[in-house]
Amino acid sequence: MINTNKIYPHIIDKIKEWPIYKFYRSKTIYKKEVVQMVFDNIIEKFGEDVRDEVLKCTYLELKRIKSNPWKVDPSDEKKFWDEIRQLILKSDKCEELSICHFHLKRIITRYVEEIFGDFKVNTYKFARVFLTYLFNRLFNGLFVGSMLNIFAKRRSLKDKILLAGYVEETRDLFSKGDVVFLPTHQSNLDSVLIGYAIDYKLGLPAFSYGAGLNLFNYELAAFYMSRLGAYKVDRRKKNSIYFNSLMTFSMYSIKKNVNSIFFPGGTRSRSGELEVNLKTGLMGSLLEAQYDKIANKGGKIFIVPVVLNYHSVLEAKPLIYSYLKSSGNKKFMARSKHMIQRSKSINLFKSIYNIFTKESDFVLSLGEPMDVFGNTLDNNGFSLDSTGKSLNIEDYFKREGKLVKDTQRDIVYTKMLAKKVASSYLKSNVILSSHLVSFAFYRCLEEKLKFEDVFDLMKYNEKEEKIDIQRLSVKVSDLIFKLRKLQKDEKIILSNEFEFPLKEFVNTGIKKVGVYHREKVMYISKGSAVKTDNFGLLFYYANRLSFLKKILN
Repeated sequence: MINTNKIYPHIIDKIKEWPIYKFYRSKTIYKKEVVQMVFDNIIEKFGEDVRDEVLKCTYLELKRIKSNPWKVDPSDEKKFWDEIRQLILKSDKCEELSICHFHLKRIITRYVEEIFGDFKVNTYKFARVFLTYLFNRLFNGLFVGSMLNIFAKRRSLKDKILLAGYVEETRDLFSKGDVVFLPTHQSNLDSVLIGYAIDYKLGLPAFSYGAGLNLFNYELAAFYMSRLGAYKVDRRKKNSIYFNSLMTFSMYSIKKNVNSIFFPGGTRSRSGELEVNLKTGLMGSLLEAQYDKIANKGGKIFIVPVVLNYHSVLEAKPLIYSYLKSSGNKKFMARSKHMIQRSKSINLFKSIYNIFTKESDFVLSLGEPMDVFGNTLDNNGFSLDSTGKSLNIEDYFKREGKLVKDTQRDIVYTKMLAKKVASSYLKSNVILSSHLVSFAFYRCLEEKLKFEDVFDLMKYNEKEEKIDIQRLSVKVSDLIFKLRKLQKDEKIILSNEFEFPLKEFVNTGIKKVGVYHREKVMYISKGSAVKTDNFGLLFYYANRLSFLKKILN
């Protein structure tokens, strides 16, 4: 299931023939069309009550500007929203609806301008070269295989970025319709890494992808992401007009045959767990886009769930402490808060050093492709029911033999899709040595200390707690035996590391887990004791296999 060597040829050689390039070359026209579509949707939904919706939107935006401003926000933000509010309030009950409609379109235009990205060929070509250098350094270590370390064996980048799952099947779909990737989300690197793997390993045209607007606070990141097909998502904006603008852009780009990526988990997994409770917001745009394609005799949309796996996640520490703080409340001890407050300068330089001197891997696992209803597909891209018989997805949108739009019906369908995607994540998850050894170590600590939860564990001192490596190895061996059965039943995927002898497997897991962090997630101390510098980080990496608890108990 894992391919460490093959680099697939590009299915479309010329970048200017890629759908995303063609889409953004016509973006001036498309922006106007999206604005009009959003406007029509809002008017249809709220009718004469549109004034109240505009005022609600304005109130929420002014509240956002005051409580949570960002560097990337336009300089005229407050002025714009104050002006909208005053003008709408002066038009009592909007006796002339045209006034409300005028300002509604101003708001929509502002949102659509913000959401739209771009795609520049020269920037993309530069990114190919730069990212190849960066990822060689990131996954191999700065000195590995260089003149500074002539005895170290340097592995090829193609062997560091690994593929698993339905690779050939996914490539074949590009001649049959539009492909949408729905990945898990752990790191801010996810979009960059999956985009690079799509180009470098999978040989696919570039995808459009949603990037948090907060990432555009950094000028260098903003410059490149805005030219590499990224559209902006601002999760601070909670009003219906913005949400409709975002949904419509997503639907419209897919309608125009742009292959897309978005993260149905919404944000990065703060606990380290594999996402199972997915947000259905943007997923709904897939149903709408498929309906539109069918109504206009268009093609089919294919969904590919994607699981991303790292041995080390750069932001693991702030993510897990954010999770512990929000979920633990008073249980989250002051000692834990103190652990975050270290010398930032030392942490920064140490982190940079670790990034460029430690080895790691990245695995991209493609789940079984499905249609927008979660049905599996045959080799020709036709949908199959639960018994393996062909079905016509047009029938899902029909009532009494006619195509009918039905929002409530589509909500049910979207929930069906979310459930199927979450199930695919579990089956497509590639278990790495670092995941299993962390999980085993955490279980050993549970058995030894008898703690109730991670907050109870954090009452202990890391320096005083240890597990004998022999005991840990026995636990790992027992788990491997059980995991092999799960893999045989096609419930999980085991990485190639599971072919290592037990001692090498355990040592590899300990060595690779969290290699970018200043504090060691796991290490072997003097003698044969295995220890950790940080229970929170250990919990984060062990959590990647938390779904196994019910299966293995």
